[in-house]
Amino acid sequence: MAFLGLFSLLVLQSLALGTTFTDETIAELSVNMYNHLRATGEDENILFSPLSVTLAMGMLELGAQGSTLKEIRHSMGYDSLRNGEEFSFLKDLSHMVTAEDSQYVMKIANSLFVQNGFHISEEFLQLIKKYFNAEINHVDFSQNVAVANYINKWVENNTNSLLKDLVSPRDFDAVTHLALINAVYFKGSWKSQFRPENTRTFSFTKDDESEVQIPMMYQQGEFYYGEFSDGSNEAGGIYQVLEIPYEGDVISMMLVLSRQEVPLATLEPLVKAQLIEEWANSVKKQKVEVYLPRIKSLLGMQKDCCSIFPTLTFVVSDFSFVIRVNHPATLKCLSTNKALQFHALKENWWHKPSDFVL
Repeated sequence: MAFLGLFSLLVLQSLALGTTFTDETIAELSVNMYNHLRATGEDENILFSPLSVTLAMGMLELGAQGSTLKEIRHSMGYDSLRNGEEFSFLKDLSHMVTAEDSQYVMKIANSLFVQNGFHISEEFLQLIKKYFNAEINHVDFSQNVAVANYINKWVENNTNSLLKDLVSPRDFDAVTHLALINAVYFKGSWKSQFRPENTRTFSFTKDDESEVQIPMMYQQGEFYYGEFSDGSNEAGGIYQVLEIPYEGDVISMMLVLSRQEVPLATLEPLVKAQLIEEWANSVKKQKVEVYLPRIKSLLGMQKDCCSIFPTLTFVVSDFSFVIRVNHPATLKCLSTNKALQFHALKENWWHKPSDFVL
């Protein structure tokens, strides 16, 4: 089974992709991105799509040379691959997750917005179309209001109108020459539906110990579930992992929650690529009661990619995300979030922040 989202929309089985690009390499990249964002995000929610970032960096890599190319390949974990091998993998991965016969909807769109008159090699344009199926759009960045509206309309059209206002006129001026834009849209229905009449209002304890009232969806059924130790032998050293599958049993949401009343920040540093694989291989099907908040989250943030790619000081990226988790389905655009709860039958349960992997 494959897992989409935080760790990540890239943690997918690589069989039949014909490359040596391993699941562990992809997962490690996703975890590294998460840790960079967590280190700079303080108490903020963290929403990001490793797939979106990876595709955008792949397009940038196509046009890079010298030390910049080496830095991108090293930061993305491509050192063990032959030069250019990653592009075939990313192309095959994009085709796999967007297969039309899937029981979920996944759309990926890439576009290159180029300043009128700015020369880009024909070879680069051919490669970016070949590997990323990217559109090429010529614009006049000095008309920043018109360009922002044009790009935002493109994003809106490629995310079923969920994402709007990705960029603003302030992002562009007369010296802007190029903008790389990626949009990812996902919609999946739960294999076992949450019935609306079972939704109840409960207190939710936030990181600052304050409480808010939120609607909790509820169901009881058989899910893959496990309890794990962080090795500390302390009261808060046990945490829970639960999978909730989507229709088709190809994709699932993975939830991670501390077993005791300890801060989420205590659990987050433990997360490694190998640990995610251990969770996936160790959870067992058993009867579980699930209380899951209805979530609708919109986040816009600007992150300097220097924190992830130290020598790429010219790269600044805008990330906007929408996620809706409700009774019938999950709608996701470039998203990941935290704040989920569940408990096994006959276990005590509580309401507090957690991580999820979609």
